[in-house]
Amino acid sequence: MNVRKMAYRLLRMFERNKRFPTDEVKLALSRMNDKERAFFKKLVWGTLRRQIYVDWVIDQYLKNPEIPPAIRVVLRIGVYQIVFMDSVPDYAAVSETVSLVEERSFRKLVNAVLRRIAEKSFKEPELLHVKYSHPKWIAEYLVEKYGFRNAVKIMENHLKPIPLVLRVNTLKFERDDLLSVMEEEGYDVKPSPHSPQGIVLKYNGDISKLPYYKGGSIVVQGESSQIVSLILNPDPGEKVLDIAAGYGTKTTHLAELMKNKGKIVAVDISFDKINELNENAKRMGINIIETAVMNGKDIPAMFEADFDKVLIDAPCSSLGTARKNPDVLLTFKKEKINELAKLQSELLNAAYQVLKPEGRLLYSTCTFIKEENKSNVKEFLESHRDMKVVDIRDLLEFYKIDYIWDGYGTFLLPDETLTEFYISLLEKVEN
Repeated sequence: MNVRKMAYRLLRMFERNKRFPTDEVKLALSRMNDKERAFFKKLVWGTLRRQIYVDWVIDQYLKNPEIPPAIRVVLRIGVYQIVFMDSVPDYAAVSETVSLVEERSFRKLVNAVLRRIAEKSFKEPELLHVKYSHPKWIAEYLVEKYGFRNAVKIMENHLKPIPLVLRVNTLKFERDDLLSVMEEEGYDVKPSPHSPQGIVLKYNGDISKLPYYKGGSIVVQGESSQIVSLILNPDPGEKVLDIAAGYGTKTTHLAELMKNKGKIVAVDISFDKINELNENAKRMGINIIETAVMNGKDIPAMFEADFDKVLIDAPCSSLGTARKNPDVLLTFKKEKINELAKLQSELLNAAYQVLKPEGRLLYSTCTFIKEENKSNVKEFLESHRDMKVVDIRDLLEFYKIDYIWDGYGTFLLPDETLTEFYISLLEKVEN
């Protein structure tokens, strides 16, 4: 298989549609061996991560930067290999990239530009957003809201591939026992640094084909996401609501923490996601989850105020997932922030109406946008005087997490396995 050609086609689709072709990527990966798959992932996601930086380099060598989008994509692939992939000789990066050019009239240009970049060194860009390959408004936002040091830490983190983190299904295995079994079978595994159920696995194959996955012993879930359920920490026998449950990664985690005793109601607006949630629960041996396809805003009309715990992992800008989904930085529009904040506020209000007295509500987002985080919680508390913030700092320190506390919740700072997440735990108190 010509991996570079496949990478070009998919990146061209992204450039044309401003949407990452997830289904096409999965299909492409299924046809590759482990070595091809590793190279493909590094080339595609790496080119996206460094796109702003790479474009800056390209423009230094073009008399007229107004070139066809297809040629721009080809040049990005070539420059990324030359500048960031030490494993690829420059001559191979040039020749293999030139062969991708479909319009013969542009082959000479691509060849000349790549050769000049390979032969000459260039200084690091001085502009912060170019250096860390982020849209200008995002770099400026991070510096303004989090300070220069944290902004750089977050942007540097976005440029690194995220390790593969799994969650052990404790209904079937204790983590140490599964680690021992997997090590004996030759897998490169280690415990994750924060979550007591997490495993870091070095693996380029298809996770869904692993016997541990098929048997429901593991699920793919990042550490920050695992921390959310651990903070809510529902007890066995409780009644729990998961709003905007998606594919149910957190839903099933809640069920494990409850030892598969009690009741979880999981709702989402997507039929496909709810269908996969049900399949995941069955695979993992979980039978306490009831599902419904519905808009979370309609929950008060459907349920009584008798939930002990409510989780809202709210639909958001998802900018904190940039390590896994680098395309989000390139496609998210600043103008959507207010629209998302309004939806999140509506979900918070809906959740409040079905939460019983002394019940707890956890609100989380995988983004660093404060309008979706602190501002939302602050506004919610001002209009719901019987809700109070639960201080979770001791718990985060127990899990060895670096964070920023703002009085309304905590912003998880990134590290080797953590991505940015905002978590606010609230409790309904008696009037």
